[in-house]
Amino acid sequence: MKVIFDPDIPEDIKEDILEAIKEENIGEMCKICGCDTLYVAMLEGMLDVKCYDCGHSYLEIELSEEGEEEE
Repeated sequence: MKVIFDPDIPEDIKEDILEAIKEENIGEMCKICGCDTLYVAMLEGMLDVKCYDCGHSYLEIELSEEGEEEE
């Protein structure tokens, strides 16, 4: 799958996010609409990994105060 990041997401955590996505074994295509692209959105203290086309959420990642990723 391709991954598009929200512009507010710091560069230094993108690799960690990609690793978390890989660990979750999200398939190559959305199980709802068949899209092959994920979007990582920055919400209040959280990251939401979802389908770029239909918005189906696959994973939510909490961020700590330092901006580090936590599961």
